[in-house]
Amino acid sequence: MIRATQLRLFAVALALALAPTLAPARLLPAAYLAAQTVAAPAAQPATPAPAGATSLTIDDAIKAALANDPGIRSGSWDLLSARAKAEDAKFRMLPSLSASTGYTQLSPEPTPSAVSTGDPTVDGVVNYLLEDFSKSPSNSRDVRLDLQYPIFAGFRLREAAEIAKLQSLGKADALELAKRALVFETKRAYWEAVRATANVDSLGTSLELENLRRGEINSLAEQGMATTADQLDEEARYDQTELSLDEARSMKAMAFLALSSLIGDQTAASASPDDYALASAPNETVEPALGVADNGGTLDEGKLIEEALGNRPDARAASVALNASLHAQTAARGDLLPSVLLSGSIAYQDPDPRVIPPVDAFDLTWSVGIRLRYDIGGVPGALERGKAAAADVEKARADLQRQRNGIALDVRRCLLAFKRARTSLDLTKGMVTQAEENLRVAQAKYDNGIAKRSELLQSQIAVLRANFAVENKLVDLEIAQADLARAAALEPLL
Repeated sequence: MIRATQLRLFAVALALALAPTLAPARLLPAAYLAAQTVAAPAAQPATPAPAGATSLTIDDAIKAALANDPGIRSGSWDLLSARAKAEDAKFRMLPSLSASTGYTQLSPEPTPSAVSTGDPTVDGVVNYLLEDFSKSPSNSRDVRLDLQYPIFAGFRLREAAEIAKLQSLGKADALELAKRALVFETKRAYWEAVRATANVDSLGTSLELENLRRGEINSLAEQGMATTADQLDEEARYDQTELSLDEARSMKAMAFLALSSLIGDQTAASASPDDYALASAPNETVEPALGVADNGGTLDEGKLIEEALGNRPDARAASVALNASLHAQTAARGDLLPSVLLSGSIAYQDPDPRVIPPVDAFDLTWSVGIRLRYDIGGVPGALERGKAAAADVEKARADLQRQRNGIALDVRRCLLAFKRARTSLDLTKGMVTQAEENLRVAQAKYDNGIAKRSELLQSQIAVLRANFAVENKLVDLEIAQADLARAAALEPLL
């Protein structure tokens, strides 16, 4: 490309050359804008940022999008819930130990009458017992500890804990997948806003140059050196450029609206392009995240696919689903096994119900038991649940393979798009070289008096458009690179 110093000198020379026939108030701003657009490297904005605009880099946009997106927040809370449920399922394998205490007031009972059978010995024993019963406690108090522990529940509790844990891992993978998708969408929206801004700047400068060229054609027509057809043709080009500029401004507003919506701007409904100053510029340097290359410097497709299969959250989620299906199959088989429950209790109570007659005094008692349970009626259902679980396992295996195939295809597609964008950029750079050579020739012809100023302006417009074409291809390359990074899941999340 022509160096900045050379282009600024050219702009000054062009302004001096056109000064005799064109008003300085119209010429100098146009020449200055043309020089700035042609000379500025791709990494610099074509126009200064509006006053009061918020500087926004692409990393700032990604961080804001991840922090403000309601879907990401919802996924984060869902993940916390899943992890808590996994811990709850694990704790269900612990023994159940409960403590209780109570007090019961008993109603008074009438004193039984003495018994007389005629036998003094029998009457004495019976009346003695009746007297003890008449002294029974008037209230009941107790303190208890009860224990229940499923010694063997057919692996159901253990598998339920493992399934809950895998479900939490699946939620984490789903959240990461949503984040990576949002990062790519934010990058694409950011670069589209950069493209729209550059398009408006380029067309604005092009309109200024077309206006100069129109004035030149009209001046030549007054001197009889240009026809009415030349004037009409230039008017059509000017009108077309003006129309394209209006469309570009509309597209720029839409691009910034999309970007502001993604980054969570609360004023997105009334967002204006003047509210932001995009501080990041496109370049053709391959990100370190895509540094999986062979010795020739070409991105290695096999290594990218291998990295994607290991890093992509949807691949991990499919693997987690398969593991969960395997645990569910084991749990279904456990329904055919018996359950063994250990139970025990310690009671400190007044009165002790096992003492006859009841005594109004605290007594410590305990009990231990074990129970074996087998649900005979549930066997047919358990067999069918086992069949369903086996089918779910095979389905999960097929889903995993389908997911892996889809990931490999996604990486290949994105890699082809990336290579195409890079090739297109290289070819477009050749167009800039050709346009700059044509400008050099036109300048030389004009200096020698064998070319019109309108031809020189036309050559300058061609250089302007070629430079914008390069920046446009740089944006395409950035978007393709971001898509490839998403497909291979190589770059860490901010």
